[in-house]
Amino acid sequence: MFVVIFILGLIFVIMFHEFGHYLTAKLFGMKVERFFLGFGPTLWSFQRGETEYGVKAIPAGGFVKITGMSAFEQIDPADRGRAFYEQAAWKRVIVLSTGSATHFVVAVVLLFAALAFAGLPSIDEPATTIIEVVVADSPAAEAGLRPGDVITAVSGQPTADFEDVRAELDGRGGESVPIVIERDGAEQQLRATLASENPEGEPGAFLGIGPQPVVRRLPPAEALRGTITGDFSVGRLVGLTVSGLGQVFTPDALSDWFRSVNDPGPRDPNGPVSLVGVGQTVNALGVGGDIFAVLVIFAQLNIVLGTLNMLPLPPLDGGHVAVLLVEEGVNAVRRMRGRSARWRLDPAVITPIALVVILFFVVLSMTALYLDIVKPASDLLQQ
Repeated sequence: MFVVIFILGLIFVIMFHEFGHYLTAKLFGMKVERFFLGFGPTLWSFQRGETEYGVKAIPAGGFVKITGMSAFEQIDPADRGRAFYEQAAWKRVIVLSTGSATHFVVAVVLLFAALAFAGLPSIDEPATTIIEVVVADSPAAEAGLRPGDVITAVSGQPTADFEDVRAELDGRGGESVPIVIERDGAEQQLRATLASENPEGEPGAFLGIGPQPVVRRLPPAEALRGTITGDFSVGRLVGLTVSGLGQVFTPDALSDWFRSVNDPGPRDPNGPVSLVGVGQTVNALGVGGDIFAVLVIFAQLNIVLGTLNMLPLPPLDGGHVAVLLVEEGVNAVRRMRGRSARWRLDPAVITPIALVVILFFVVLSMTALYLDIVKPASDLLQQ
């Protein structure tokens, strides 16, 4: 179910991104010819007014076609004054940037929902005695403990919170311990033989359960403030995103990551992840009941998309803004020198750069998909 929610969420985010471009272009009186979700052959479309809306076969993004995106484009005389390149520079910057800005709006909404409705696990209060996770093949699993069970007593001692459970188990590795639980409203007594070390080989009494934390849901005003300041604020997540991208997209990091394609060991968790990998993580967390983490991850994904889109590289939105600023800067100098201020950067210069950027992201995406899908399956078959 969470995979479906993730896919629908991505489709919504793409549509909202393109709607940002569409809405601001319309507000400034520009002519929007097409608004499409996806690329490739058209599956379905309809015309309303001067704009064609539709869906294409490859669901890998979307686009809005505004008349006169390039000053070299031939436009109908009837559309004079409504072409993109004829608008004031500040209007064009807003239209180009609004798509990326929508990702940050979505991130704020998701973080607000995470803090106000899903709730943040409390670090000030001990976890409950409700079992949230049972480790496979652990003493707890062998004893018959299940997620959702409530531990009411251990060795005859009542347990009010998980610290009480931990205290009763401490130092009793190898012993058989009676545990009273409540399941479906009925009390049951089970017996678990504790392991003397955890799965990592560290000594200590090990049962193999994870408790359900106490969840604190913030009042709306405090939750909204939390999206602006604090550990889960948009600003902090943007900072972490920029820092993370700076570490990942270095020659050494990318070289190591691409070499991992042939590495028999596990993939580097700090490398780029495909949308499939993100979807797998979201599904695992959702099935595990960690809705807070699901919302935060989706907010982080939007921040990554918004930040990447504003990199000054064509054909990204930030690349279009960079070209616009270069043109305006050159024309400002030309005006001061009394020359024509109609200089435009030749598309023949921009196109090769755009193709290299597209190729880089295609290779990066395909490699991430391989590491997230094909390589794990191949490793599993070889075991």
